[in-house]
Amino acid sequence: MSKVSRRKFVATTAAAGAGLTIVPRHVLGRGFQAPSDTVNIATVGVGGMGRSNTTRLMSQNIVAFCDVDDALMESSIQSIQKAAAAEPQQQSGQGRTPRPVSKAQQAANERRAAVDGRAALKRFVNEQLPKLQKYRDYRDMLDKQKDIDAIVVATPDHMHAAIATAAMDLGKHVYVQKPLCWSVEEARFLAKKAKDKPKVVTQMGNQGHSSDGARTGYEYIRGGAIGDVREVHVWTNRPLGFWPQGIPRPAPMPADAPAAPRRWDGRVVNTKIAAALAGNYPVPDTLAWNLFLGVAPEVEYHPIYHPMNWRGWVDWGQGALGDMGAHLVDHPFWALNLGYPTVIETLSTPFNGACFPAATTTYYTFPARGSMLRQPGQRRR
Repeated sequence: MSKVSRRKFVATTAAAGAGLTIVPRHVLGRGFQAPSDTVNIATVGVGGMGRSNTTRLMSQNIVAFCDVDDALMESSIQSIQKAAAAEPQQQSGQGRTPRPVSKAQQAANERRAAVDGRAALKRFVNEQLPKLQKYRDYRDMLDKQKDIDAIVVATPDHMHAAIATAAMDLGKHVYVQKPLCWSVEEARFLAKKAKDKPKVVTQMGNQGHSSDGARTGYEYIRGGAIGDVREVHVWTNRPLGFWPQGIPRPAPMPADAPAAPRRWDGRVVNTKIAAALAGNYPVPDTLAWNLFLGVAPEVEYHPIYHPMNWRGWVDWGQGALGDMGAHLVDHPFWALNLGYPTVIETLSTPFNGACFPAATTTYYTFPARGSMLRQPGQRRR
């Protein structure tokens, strides 16, 4: 090894240092993230899953929050602050037999950089939150905040396609909560948009699909652990336990409505329910109702719509099937390689066109496919 003078060594390393603006993760080791690997993230729709997704991303740099409801945004921020300040709790699962880990999940865990979630949460509160930019309108955010690399879209379903499209057109990576969007046409449009933007990374959020239990179940079924599966039943209590469905839109009693109708049929009862729900509810100062409506038809504000209950209304949500179907129906589609059904039949309680029915049963029939062509009783090859 030739001798190098101190002056030459300092000059050489200084020049090299000036050129090394990117430090690869492998230089730092597993579990350490280089600043050059950190992504600037903005979340649109900060309540519920938006807050949950953002909390999971706090190893990155959270630069902006956007929500049409200031009160909801502030509540989410306070929840994050409270979680960061709380004492760490001992895991309740200690002493239990560990759940089986699928091969796919084990391989993913080995590739994934270790993240100290609690440290990331505290870092967000102490370092990022004071600099966090807040917006009501996603268009203002995308126009003014030039440092955004990626966005999380966790708004009501009817705005997913509009926000994701605007972000992709600006070259932003996009993570959209399920269901992907409000209509089949929007889903096809977004798929084409993502294909036309090869440098933009896109993903639909479905944490159920990514769970270890889902992967383990997939491997059991694909491995034939429970034999041939010919019928699958999926159910959810979402409309009953979480938000109302099958109700009329709030509306004043018609002027020509009889005070004492002769027949209390469905039409009369629904009219009286609508009148009972109607009222003079001013839009809260903290809520930009016009921004909530976005691309949807004009509807007067009512507290039965927002927050959360929007899922039960056709203008903004997908009802129980759109909310939980993306999780629950996903597993048999994945494990059984179902593809497209040949027959779909739906039975439901009355549907008024505005609010999804109180109860629905949908039957899907799928054709034989791939290696699943054998007749009953035929052995697996």
